Parts: sequence; C-alpha cells; structure tokens
Amino acid sequence: MTYDLIIIGAGAAGLMAAAEAGRLGLKTLVCEGQKTPARKLLICGGGRCNAANAHVTEKDFNAGCRHTLRHVLREWSTQDTLDFFTRWGAPLAVQKDGQYFSADDRAQTVLDALLKAVRAGGAALKCGAHVRGVRHAGTGFEVALAEDTLSAKAVLVTTGGLSYPTLGNDGAGFLIAEQFGHQLIPTRPALAPLIASDTSFKPLAGIATEVRLTLWAQGRKTITVEGPMLFTHRGFSGPAALEMSLAWSDAQPANGEVRTNFFPTLPGDDIAPILAGAGQRTLKNTIREHLPERLVDLLLERAGVEGAIRPGKEGLSKVERQALTKALRALPLPIREAGGYTKAEVTAGGVDLKSVKGSLLESRLQDGLFFAGEVLDVDGRIGGFNLQWAWASGVAAARGIAKRLL
Repeated sequence: MTYDLIIIGAGAAGLMAAAEAGRLGLKTLVCEGQKTPARKLLICGGGRCNAANAHVTEKDFNAGCRHTLRHVLREWSTQDTLDFFTRWGAPLAVQKDGQYFSADDRAQTVLDALLKAVRAGGAALKCGAHVRGVRHAGTGFEVALAEDTLSAKAVLVTTGGLSYPTLGNDGAGFLIAEQFGHQLIPTRPALAPLIASDTSFKPLAGIATEVRLTLWAQGRKTITVEGPMLFTHRGFSGPAALEMSLAWSDAQPANGEVRTNFFPTLPGDDIAPILAGAGQRTLKNTIREHLPERLVDLLLERAGVEGAIRPGKEGLSKVERQALTKALRALPLPIREAGGYTKAEVTAGGVDLKSVKGSLLESRLQDGLFFAGEVLDVDGRIGGFNLQWAWASGVAAARGIAKRLL
C-alpha cells in the first residue's frame, strides 16, 4: 500500500500534522514507536497541558533562522489553536500570565481532541510501529518497520528531541536527518532545573518566590528572566530557573554566574524601598513582609547582618547595607550544572532551519522529506510556547506537503 504521507512520530506536532493532512485530502499514516501516542503531551503543564500562550512572537524562541520561524508562526496563530481545540471538544482557558490550559485541567482532554480530529480527517494511526529506516526510492520513500515496509510519496519527521527519554524520545529523527545529509545544530537540554553545587539552600526546599535572574558572563549582563523560582532539595526549579538553564549552560566556558533579585518589581537595585516602612520593626520582620521567613533567615545569614537590628531607629552601617543589598538584590546562586535530558522539558538544537524551505518545512536536500516540531532547531520559553510551535509547524508542514502532492 502506498500512502501520500507517512508521519514518523505521534507527538503534538505529528498528530496536528495528521489532522491537517487528512483535512486536506492526503492519505496519511502516522507511525508511533510507543504503545500509546503523545505520552509527553500528557505531562505538559503538570498534567494540565499549557497548550498555548496569548502573546507569541518570534522573540519567545531560540532558533537559527528567524525568517523561517516567523513564517511558520504566522501560518498558525494562537487564535487558530484556540479555535481548533474548541471545535474538537477541548476548549482552552487563559490565566493571568497569558498561558492557556485545558479548561478542565486535563491534558488527556487535549489529546482526545487531537485524536478525534485525526480520525475525522481519515488519517490512520499505528502505535507500536518502530521505524527502522527511511530510504528514498524512485519518486517516493520506503519506510521500514519491524514487520513490514511501507511506501509513501512524502515523509514527515516529527519524532521530537531527546528530553524525557523514558517517554520514548531517543533522537531517532536526528539520525534520519543526518542520513539525508542534514547538519545538526548541537543538541542540549533546555528548560531544565538548575542543580546546586552545595547544600546551603536545601533547607528552603518547597519555597517558591518571584525573582529576577540575571546571567553575568565576561563581566556583563547577558540575559535576564523574571518569574517564580522554586527551591528544591537539589537546587532551583520553577519557570525562572528553567528558562535560565540553557543560557547558563552555554555560558560556562566564560564562567557564567546567575544573580538573584528577590524584589524584581522594585525599581533600581538598592534596598531603600524595602526599608522605607521599617518604623520600629526589626530588620527580619521588615523583610518578612515580602519574603518567606526561612528565606529571610538564609539571606540575612548570607549578608552577615543581624535580623534584630531596627533599621528605622538604629540604621545600618555602610558595610551592612552593601552586604544586605547584595543578598536581597544580587545574590549569586551556587550552580553546579543544569539538569540533563531526563528533566529537561525540551531539546535545544536539532535540524537546522536553514536546511528547510521557509514555512513549507521541506528539506532543501531531499524533495518530499519534511520536518516539524522539536526535531527542528527551535526551543521556546516556558508557558505554552513550545506547544504552539508544535501545532504551527505541524500545520505548516502538512500544508507544504499538500502543495507538493495535490
């Protein structure tokens, strides 16, 4: 049997591509090596599935070719995502920070909607079908499975990256890309927790607070992120730490350092606004108005300043003020490394965007071979951006394939 399109990988991008390809009239088969589809999708957003974001621009992503990234994002907007999931029975609800989650807080509802759309378009899904090889043959392709060899006019690779290998992500798509001559941008874990180099912050495990993290390398600021940070038994997690992880890893040849401002909404970098209303209260109680007590105790210890001081009455010496300012507004985090692929939410690097054709996402090296999703050199911020890339690139590739075949 010959298909118009065989999609390798039934993750977010692959299933969205299958739904769109079926809608466009392409005879489509999705091959998934795991026993069930989209296992990673089911853990997104803590199982609630942060499926999109209200404010998506190309600036929210790391990518080697902004031109291609921009065209793909324009192909399928956040509103298109909202309309799609509403139509297929999985409406999305927005939060204050612009993230869209499944309205019932169940990622399974989002997956069910995707599968419903795939079935409605007539695409077939074959799970437990591990692809052993892809070969160009004549005007099409031969896709070898363990028990059979299938033929297709076009192949779309949506195998994901290397993050969460326990869910089946093994980098198979990178091998296919290399087989056809594609150069890969070196892959690295992204959106991973930061592992501490000592245990000094371990007593704070479970505390979350808003911070501004700034990466310093070679004497200058290179990147700043803001958001919640969670202290863990092993180090630092939460959106701010996850977003900083890739930049910190890339900066290590220059001995990068991450500094933490625990008062990100206050102007400037001094502590005058924090102490302004101290009155007769102690320094510790003054800071406790803003931060959890365990964190305050640690910061005062780091600064070497007594919490019993009454700054409104006794004041702080110049040395004490400088030490406290550093602890509250520029505290270096003791980081040993960023978490690896087992904890990373996405993979940075992959198939170079410059090696695919614009929003079609067709290989420039092999006609009829397409890529979408995490296998490409695109990684986004935390908060629905990576899934929006999956939906948009899946649709763009399906439409590109339809333009070639129909």
